[in-house]
Amino acid sequence: MAQGQNRLRLGDIAENFEANTTQGQINFYDHIQTNWAILFCFPDDFTPVATTELVMFAQLQLEMAKRGVKLMALTTHNTPVNRAGTEYRPHDDWVKDVNKIGETNIEFPVIDDEDGSISRRYHILDEEDADNLNTDGEAKGAAFDSRTAFIIDPKRRIRLIFNYPAAVGINTAEVLRTIDCLQTAALADVFTPANWVPGADVIVPRKFKEAQAKEKFPKLRVVESYLRFTPLPEEKANVGGINDISEEKAQDFMSLGN
Repeated sequence: MAQGQNRLRLGDIAENFEANTTQGQINFYDHIQTNWAILFCFPDDFTPVATTELVMFAQLQLEMAKRGVKLMALTTHNTPVNRAGTEYRPHDDWVKDVNKIGETNIEFPVIDDEDGSISRRYHILDEEDADNLNTDGEAKGAAFDSRTAFIIDPKRRIRLIFNYPAAVGINTAEVLRTIDCLQTAALADVFTPANWVPGADVIVPRKFKEAQAKEKFPKLRVVESYLRFTPLPEEKANVGGINDISEEKAQDFMSLGN
């Protein structure tokens, strides 16, 4: 993140981190490599809204993998504790609940942020919130609860940030739709209008002057000088390059081992 900024902005580089997960130790950059990625952050394990969100993300794993998008979840409040001399992560028990409720299997890692350092780095928590998480049982106040999802491109730039209050579950279908929008915009050099889905008309950017726009987009439709549309068949959108993959390959792609 650029010095002097108080909050992450679109276009900032997503910072690297190392942490424990339900699948072992993660190095964020090593895991995402040059893929698209979604880092979804929620307040705590064993909470009702986050449970429904994890269920829905798990049900979208195959679609995300088809688009080359790595999924990861991170909780801001989870702290591993020691039970009978062995490391115990509440994530593991909660994931079992999520899998049972959703009749699916979470294949992506759920990340521990035991000291709030990752959440602070991504500005999900501020310094006061992080301090409240690290009071060793002394109640000094509550950390700010919210749920945030970052969409990160292959150049590790943050392309979209969803930020929801704790009481409102994230719309995972909209997260998938925006992946289609971002990938299509990059692939076809276009903009996507409100409510766009693959197969619908797209917007011709103003950087293309009239003659260039007509040459590049033969079916150009001008509504106003600043609003120009063109058809974009699904095969020319990001979904045109999607190949069906097996659930096994999707699992390998999502898991920390790949």
